[in-house]
Amino acid sequence: MGGITTERYEYIKWYVNEDNFPLLFYEVDTKNDRYATRMTEVYPNGKIINVTENSEFVTEAPVPTVNLINADKDFYAEHITKDEFEEIYNSSFYTGDISFPKQVIS
Repeated sequence: MGGITTERYEYIKWYVNEDNFPLLFYEVDTKNDRYATRMTEVYPNGKIINVTENSEFVTEAPVPTVNLINADKDFYAEHITKDEFEEIYNSSFYTGDISFPKQVIS
């Protein structure tokens, strides 16, 4: 996808190949060691929960690059646009498919 990374932020959609595990969306601060400044989780019932913390970042560790995430067969990540992230982050219900992409399952 084009226009994935802004000057500072990268947006990632991260699938986990595990039943009932949420689909994850990250806003990654590329200028601050790849910590996420915002994150949201989408559950199998479509409910969206934004992760909040009392600090600048919502992750305890840096978010790996898409290539590193995809090196593990139990994960699949892809870049998304800022607009896609904002739409999910500002919603309360997700109507898309959260299942692990079939083309990734080997």
